[in-house]
Amino acid sequence: MKKHDRTRRMLKINDPENKKIETNEHAPKCISKVDFDRLIESMNIAREVGEGRNIVLGRLKKALKEARIVPVEKMPKHVVTMNSAGKILWLDTREVRLFWLGFPNALDHDGNKVSIFSSLGIALLGSRVGEDAAQEVPTGHRMFKVVKLLYQPEAKRDYHL
Repeated sequence: MKKHDRTRRMLKINDPENKKIETNEHAPKCISKVDFDRLIESMNIAREVGEGRNIVLGRLKKALKEARIVPVEKMPKHVVTMNSAGKILWLDTREVRLFWLGFPNALDHDGNKVSIFSSLGIALLGSRVGEDAAQEVPTGHRMFKVVKLLYQPEAKRDYHL
């Protein structure tokens, strides 16, 4: 099924500034051009050094292929990007967890880092505040919702991160 053939349903969600945002439940995930380029480079390096993550790298490659690439200056403020920090709600347990979506080589200072080379990292990238998302797990999918973005580099114009 082609992307433009999908039935689209508009949702209203609150962004961090409490403004109403219309978003498309079936729209492709947005990824900035800067993140896209850095992720391609990281994947190539990981393959060269043989980090043994071929399944995860394949899933990330698929996510990047299906994403809508946008200029960094045009990234919506309610979308999870690389180096974003926020809160997710696990829909099965109602547990809230902090996250920081990082590159694999970044240090985890506070235990909240989620590597982009993980199933949760891939699910987070491009997710929108207020929308349900699914993490691939061995038994299927685990549903979560990004409830708040505490920091997004693009919103602060921290394009160098």
